[in-house]
Amino acid sequence: MRPLAALLVFALAGCMARSWDPHAPKTVVASEEGGAVTVKHGARLHIPLAADPNGTYEWKLIEPQLLKVVAEGPAEAGGQNFTPVRSGEEKLRLEYRPVTGGGAAQRVVSYDVTVPEGGIFSRMWGAFKEVFSRKK
Repeated sequence: MRPLAALLVFALAGCMARSWDPHAPKTVVASEEGGAVTVKHGARLHIPLAADPNGTYEWKLIEPQLLKVVAEGPAEAGGQNFTPVRSGEEKLRLEYRPVTGGGAAQRVVSYDVTVPEGGIFSRMWGAFKEVFSRKK
């Protein structure tokens, strides 16, 4: 009976390994209506903005100029993923506009994004700045 139990455990573990990635970043899902959201370094921000299946409209990032989070490629039908690259706060403003560029935005949504200190790159940058500030 024990070999059968062990076989079942390994079979279930193999099934789970295909659907669960322990190294995948944690995904923070923002509200479709906008608002405040916090995403830590090493995580992913998902903004679930529905796109036009006909491809006549697209979501465009209007603000900010200096990004604390950057897009992980083009928007998909289920929304857009962003990765934090700097600590701090910023307002993301997206507009749903015609692909041709003309015409008014059909929808505008804003997010107040906070990326707290504490990521590995943030700590490395702080250590780097400290070493070079002592040499002056």
